Amino acid sequence: MTARGGSALKFRSRRDLEERLAFIRLYVKRLKENPDEVFKQQVRLVNSFLSSAKDFPLSREEYLRMKGELREK
Repeated sequence: MTARGGSALKFRSRRDLEERLAFIRLYVKRLKENPDEVFKQQVRLVNSFLSSAKDFPLSREEYLRMKGELREK
């Protein structure tokens, strides 16, 4: 599968690709079913999550290590 601009998208497995496509189909269906105001609220919510994540005091590695979920290389 390729993205616009010719850059290739890589998936670990066929299942990962199928799950991604299923999510996209579901998301598009929900977009079509809901009024624009609902979508705008969701965009504001997601943007606030992303903004908060930028200010999170731990790096990804520190957070995963703290949770005991970091795989050692």
